[in-house]
Amino acid sequence: MKPSGPRTPVLAAVSDASPRRSTDGSSDAPRARILLVDDTPSNLLALEAILEPLGQHVVSVRSGDEALKALLLDEYACVLMDVQMPGLDGLETARLVRTRERTKHLPIIFITALSREAAYVTRGYEYGAVDYLLKPVDPDILRAKVSVFVELYLRGEKLREQALELAERRRVEEELQRATELEQQLVGIVGHDIRTPLAAILTTANAQLSREALPEGQRKAFERVARGGERIQGIVDQLLDFTRARVGGGIPVVPGAGDLNELCRKLVDELRAARPERSILCDFVRDSLPGVWDLDRMAQVVANLLDNALKYSPRDTPVRLRTYEQGVDSVYLEVQNAGAPIPAQLLPTLFEPFRRGDGPGKRESLGLGLYIARSIVEAHGGTLRVESTPDVGTIFSLCLPRQALVEARAHSLCAPLTA
Repeated sequence: MKPSGPRTPVLAAVSDASPRRSTDGSSDAPRARILLVDDTPSNLLALEAILEPLGQHVVSVRSGDEALKALLLDEYACVLMDVQMPGLDGLETARLVRTRERTKHLPIIFITALSREAAYVTRGYEYGAVDYLLKPVDPDILRAKVSVFVELYLRGEKLREQALELAERRRVEEELQRATELEQQLVGIVGHDIRTPLAAILTTANAQLSREALPEGQRKAFERVARGGERIQGIVDQLLDFTRARVGGGIPVVPGAGDLNELCRKLVDELRAARPERSILCDFVRDSLPGVWDLDRMAQVVANLLDNALKYSPRDTPVRLRTYEQGVDSVYLEVQNAGAPIPAQLLPTLFEPFRRGDGPGKRESLGLGLYIARSIVEAHGGTLRVESTPDVGTIFSLCLPRQALVEARAHSLCAPLTA
């Protein structure tokens, strides 16, 4: 038996508790705690010196009681414990450690100067030891054994962190999914509930406007009702398209054979009739520009680009619409307007939803038009981009494959143009 030393009533770490630099030279690398338990300070110092090259956080205590307190406060990779200590010896301390669920599987290495009697060694294993070393301890062997437990501990900690991150990611994804489903339901409900009474309003207004003997005051009133109803109808349509594009897997398109130039002529004629004071110039390289697209959806795109060009350009300047082809597989459409260029800080987010420009139509716009337009173009396998400078004004350039690539957008010839 060793001579009894003074008992330490409180937890006293002989080693410096401040973080040390890891062996890889990085102070930010994760480190494990190693608990040393021995009632002789010189033995603790010797063990600390042996374990110093591992670069881990070594905590030293001088009794079994202090060891139990330390294990209550922190997590440890392993424990190096002297067997013969006054009061609560190493074997009894290990037994108590094993009774707690948190430290039930904590690796304990016994270090002792006792003889090699098999019965005593067996007793140490029964009390929870994973290894048994006799003094004097070979430094290389001790470091090798401890480094194994440190590596296992750090791997376990990394796996636990990854599991927590995965659980948090799944929780966030589930919340986003629930929010998405709620958004879809709300927009669907609002769209359906608004469409029904709105259809009745528009039908009534149009029926009254078709009467020849309608007094002028009533006619103007019903015209205002019809215009307001059509604007509400447009807003509902945009919200539904936004929901499809954002959370519904993209805006659906139904391609069919058609002529892009013919579509452009119809839209320009309608805009000229609605805004006779504005000039819209068409430049078609070919009279006909056939292809396979969803013409109803493409009408949304072209109408939006023309409407924006008219809205955000001086009244005395023309808006230019140009179409041409390149090879036999792709066609192009450009809408250009004069006036002040789009501010550079707005260009990176111009096609994002709820982005509105500064102009006379800002209050009437939800800021969804360009987002929906690009979504429709991309659903065809095409691209939509913008250039805006003081020299050329603002040009929206649209590239479409001759045949809409609904299922193979990655092979579109227009894709490289976005670079």
